[in-house]
Amino acid sequence: MAASATNPFNDARRYGVTLAFDGTGAKQKAQFNWNAVTPGFFHAMQIPLLRGRAFVARDNGGSKVVIVNDEFVRRYLGGREPLGAAFSWTTDKTPYRIVGVVKGTKCMTMGEDARPQLYEPMGQVNLDRPRIQFVARSVTPPAAQLKAVQETLRRAEPVAGLEVQTMFSAIGFAFLPSQVGAILMGSMGALGLLLVVMGLYGLLAYSVARRKREIGIRMAIGASSWHVSAMVVKEFGRMMLAGLAIGLAISLLVTRPLSLFLVPGLSSSDPASFVAAMLVLGVTAALALAGPLRRALKVAPMECLRCE
Repeated sequence: MAASATNPFNDARRYGVTLAFDGTGAKQKAQFNWNAVTPGFFHAMQIPLLRGRAFVARDNGGSKVVIVNDEFVRRYLGGREPLGAAFSWTTDKTPYRIVGVVKGTKCMTMGEDARPQLYEPMGQVNLDRPRIQFVARSVTPPAAQLKAVQETLRRAEPVAGLEVQTMFSAIGFAFLPSQVGAILMGSMGALGLLLVVMGLYGLLAYSVARRKREIGIRMAIGASSWHVSAMVVKEFGRMMLAGLAIGLAISLLVTRPLSLFLVPGLSSSDPASFVAAMLVLGVTAALALAGPLRRALKVAPMECLRCE
């Protein structure tokens, strides 16, 4: 169990300050999300510790320490070694020393860009508001523990206002755009695929039907069904590859606004998604071509020659 001043997707405190680094005298304007947490916060929230250490009980206000995320290091420390780096950013010029670096997290929305984050031990700050948020990780289904957690907190502080819920429920609103976007885009994608199948089948069926006479002549002068099929597949393959290339170029441009609906780790230009889409369209085109071509090859050459 751990406590924090803010939790992801529920609240955020953002600071715009000037960082003054000890030793070098270098100054850097910075904007970062701030949070005060207890030592077990990163473990409870499963935020990976990349370097250094997490907070411990002795971090209670003696020597000011902080933990920053990887984006903070990238933007504001440049090539400096982050562990042990000291800087001040308050009016009293109190130095803060970095003791750890963690992986960045989303703060308010799923589609937001990476943001610098700074964490302080709750024991070394004076919170200007009484609201504290607790987080607890359970090996059993979290929903089954809600009543027990509420009773425990009620015994600890009978007059406090309490709201106990699972993390999934607490951050559910943040996932709403992704869920709505997934439903809308999935429906549009399914409809688009259906239209593609119908359009490809109709176009290829019409094209193959118009070439019955040509197919008949080729077969009459000795061309095998395999050679005729290879000729038609090769021709339509070139058309399909050109269409896929054009569609891929357009989709790389129009999918950028969709990043707001995507979960962390998934990019609007995700290669696996584009490869999967091209494979689906390729298989769809092959199936659409197979039927009309098979019917055309089953027709006798003399009957093909009589076709207009």
